[in-house]
Amino acid sequence: MTTSIEERSLSVSLTQTILTISGCLLITFCMGSIHAFSTLIESIELQANIERMASSFIYSTGLAGVTLAVFFGHTLYRRFKAFPLMLAATILPFSGVALTSSGTWLGWLIGYGVFFGFASGLGYGFSLHACTIVSAKERRGLALGAVTGAYALGAVTFSVAYPALLTKFDLNIAYAVGAGVISILIGIGAILLLISRIETRPKSDKKRIEKPRHIGFIKLWLGYCFGVFAGLMAIGHAVPIIKTMGGSSQLASSGIMLMSLGGGIAALITGYIADQFGCRKPLVVLTVTSAISLFLLVIFSGAQLALVLMICIATLYGALIAIYPTLVANLFGKEHSAWAYGKVFTAWGFAGLCAPFLAGWLYEHSGSYNAPLLIAAILSIISAIVVYRLPNTH
Repeated sequence: MTTSIEERSLSVSLTQTILTISGCLLITFCMGSIHAFSTLIESIELQANIERMASSFIYSTGLAGVTLAVFFGHTLYRRFKAFPLMLAATILPFSGVALTSSGTWLGWLIGYGVFFGFASGLGYGFSLHACTIVSAKERRGLALGAVTGAYALGAVTFSVAYPALLTKFDLNIAYAVGAGVISILIGIGAILLLISRIETRPKSDKKRIEKPRHIGFIKLWLGYCFGVFAGLMAIGHAVPIIKTMGGSSQLASSGIMLMSLGGGIAALITGYIADQFGCRKPLVVLTVTSAISLFLLVIFSGAQLALVLMICIATLYGALIAIYPTLVANLFGKEHSAWAYGKVFTAWGFAGLCAPFLAGWLYEHSGSYNAPLLIAAILSIISAIVVYRLPNTH
C-alpha cells in the first residue's frame, strides 16, 4: 500500500506544520551564512597568502557542495528521517573548523568549501522538501519564500557578525565562534523537527517511485543558471566590487548587510506574488531589471550608486531563487519536487562555480569588474527570453 506525499500532507496537523516550518526557518537561516564569505575573503587571502582567484575558488567550491547536497537530496530524504539528516548538518560546519584553523588554502577549501558547503545544501534542500510537504498549494510560494528569505537573512546576520568578530579576534577564532553558533542553532532546528514527528519519507512498498517525464528541463536549467549568475557574482565579490568603485570598508560591509536583507525581504514578498499570479511573469521582470542594474553599474561610477545597484541586484537574486522552487514544485507536484529541483538546482551550482571564479580571474587580468558585470547583464537578458517561454503555473 502506497501513501503519497500529497495524501500525507492533508493529514499534517497545525502543530506539526508550525514546528516543521519553525525548524526549517532556523536551519536555513544558519545555512545562509555561507554567503557571508566576502566579509572573510580578504582575511583569508592574508592568512593563506593567496590571490583573489584562489580565494574565490573556496567560495565556488562551497557553492558546488551546496549543489551536490541538493542534487542527491531526494535520495537521502527517502532513506533517512529528518533528525539524523539535520544532525549531520549540525556536525559538519564545526568539524570544518579543525581544517580552516590550519591557515592554509587547502584547509579553507575543504573545511569551508566542502564541509560547510555540503551541510548548507543539505539543510537548505531538506527544508524546501519538508515545507513543500506541509504546505498547501495555494500557500506554497509563501512557505518556500519564507525558507529562502531566512536563508538570505542568515547571510545578513553573519555579514555583520564576522566583521565585528574580526575586530576583536584573529580569523581562526572569529570563524570558530561563528561556526559554533551555527552548529548550535541548527541543532535546535533539528530538535524541533524531531518533536514535530513529521514524516518526510514516502511510505511505499515499491523500491522506487516512478518519476515523471522531463518537463522542459533544458529551459528550466538555462533560465535558472543565467538568471542567478549576476546575484552569485555580486554576493561573492560584493566587498571588493564596492571598494573598487571608491567605497570604504565600512560602506562595503554595510552593503553586504543591505544586500542580504533586500534578498530576504524580496523572497518572502515574491513567494506571495507567485501564489497569486504564477511564476513566469515575475521571473521575466526580475531578470530584465537585473540586466538593467548591471548595465548601469558598468556605465556609471561612484561608491554610493554602486552600493544602490548592488543592493538592487542582490534583492532581485533573492526574489528569483525564492520563486524557482515554487515553479518546480508546481510543475512536478509534491511527490517529485525534491527529485526535480535537485536536477534543476545544478544550474545554480554551475553558475555558483563559474560566476565568482570568472569574476576573480577577470579582475586579476584587467583590474576591473566591468567585464564580469557586462557578461552577467547579457546572461540575464538571455534568462528573461528563456523564462518567457516556460509554462505559467498559476
